[in-house]
Amino acid sequence: MDSLGYGAHLVLDGFGATAPLGDEGWNKEAAAQLLALLATPDGGTRVSYWFEDGVSVGIALPGSHLTLHTFAARRTVSLSVFSPQLLATEGVIEAFRGRFEVGRLESHLGGRSVALPQDEGRAVRYLLGERTYTDVRLDDTLVVF
Repeated sequence: MDSLGYGAHLVLDGFGATAPLGDEGWNKEAAAQLLALLATPDGGTRVSYWFEDGVSVGIALPGSHLTLHTFAARRTVSLSVFSPQLLATEGVIEAFRGRFEVGRLESHLGGRSVALPQDEGRAVRYLLGERTYTDVRLDDTLVVF
């Protein structure tokens, strides 16, 4: 069972991105740069997967994590950052907006999150499950009026 962490959980969804969302190397670098804004130690468990429609990157550190999912065909990107410490949300939002060149931005700040596992196998399963959920959540063709 995955552990539930309490702290700041920031989710950013960007729409109309013009950045290279299908480039795994570019997105791994973007995730590392966003993580650096959080003043967290380097290292931890890092997993990434390239898909036909984008990239998913996960970085698990003791007590905190970052996940990034891109969907190139829809030009959407989602970032989830969790930390038990206070987050400099304004800096993360501006860096996200600038790095991915998004048009519309939606954000949510919560107080808890399931932690990205430190074990690489479990981290991969978590990342793939979160990608599926994010894909459905961002799919505007499923909106019912």
